Amino acid sequence: MLGTVLNGVGALLLTHAVYSTHEHTATFASTPLPLDISLELLTSILLLSLGIVISFAPLKPIQYAQWSGQISREGRHGEGQYTREGEEVLSEGDPYAFLGLDDGIGGKGEGRRGFWDVKGKRREYEAWVRGAGKQ
Repeated sequence: MLGTVLNGVGALLLTHAVYSTHEHTATFASTPLPLDISLELLTSILLLSLGIVISFAPLKPIQYAQWSGQISREGRHGEGQYTREGEEVLSEGDPYAFLGLDDGIGGKGEGRRGFWDVKGKRREYEAWVRGAGKQ
């Protein structure tokens, strides 16, 4: 309620300041803008900004871990909406599935597609070289 009142008063003051500026420049084109018009303009901008901030919905906390966990658990599912052809619209599911992180971080796989474990491959090569030299 307070934000709406501040927005209304700020818009009214801004309108009056713009009208006063127009009248002043039309009548006295070569003189600077009076201080009262400048102060009214600044006050109106301040009231409008304050009204917008106060009337804005409260921000939700960013909880990426909960969001991503929920998406990975649910996967693709119906949203209850249908196209004109009668097909159900499916959610996108996990937007990061293309990264291939399914087997990573505690899993047995490399964790990322296209990721090459250099140290592991070096150990495999050394074991192969040692094994080939003994035969």
